[in-house]
Amino acid sequence: MQFIIFVLILCLVLFLFRLYHLASDDYVFIKKNISVEQIFNAAIICSLIALLSARFFYVILNPLHIFLSPLGFLLFPYFPGLSLVGGILGGAIALFFYARSRRFPIGRVFDFFSLSFLFSLPFGLVGYFLLSQNVTTGGIVSLVMYLVMLFSANIYFYPKIGTLEIKDGTTSMLFLIFFSLIILLSNAIDNPGSYYFINHRENILLTGMLIVGIILLFKQEMMGRIGSGR
Repeated sequence: MQFIIFVLILCLVLFLFRLYHLASDDYVFIKKNISVEQIFNAAIICSLIALLSARFFYVILNPLHIFLSPLGFLLFPYFPGLSLVGGILGGAIALFFYARSRRFPIGRVFDFFSLSFLFSLPFGLVGYFLLSQNVTTGGIVSLVMYLVMLFSANIYFYPKIGTLEIKDGTTSMLFLIFFSLIILLSNAIDNPGSYYFINHRENILLTGMLIVGIILLFKQEMMGRIGSGR
């Protein structure tokens, strides 16, 4: 019980640390009078909603009798089970509405949150390996690919976001696409075959997230071409 809480707290601290580094001196946030405190408020609120969403989706995808009681649902350290996909989905929806209500630049906020989450993701995956003691080939592939994503984001995307060389929202859309692809690949490696893919409910969510990410990225690129007169 204590270990899963420790892993979640560690991931949250790493997430907030990276978010502070990204948002503290950002030119766009300063221009719009958006303080780090406001960004942190959004991060805490969305993190709590993401945690509830992760639990909710896990219960929906894995319906067990123990989860039907309020205590069984809420006491996830005693009755473990969180859906990373569900957490991202719930957190993203909460962040969208929160950012829109506060008139934050939504694309830029999503980019910074995506980069910050990516920074903490490998640590969370290693914690999951230690907790479950079930290190699979697909899990190792996922960890390696997340580290490649993290390296690419820090070397290529972050400098371009800071200098406004790429459009706000592009990084978060790419994160959504590659995150979905990595988990789908991991699931396919650990459980090959079309039968498992069709009957594994999480794959349906991941496929939907992948399609949405591709559509949003394509739409943004097309709008950029129209705006530039190409």
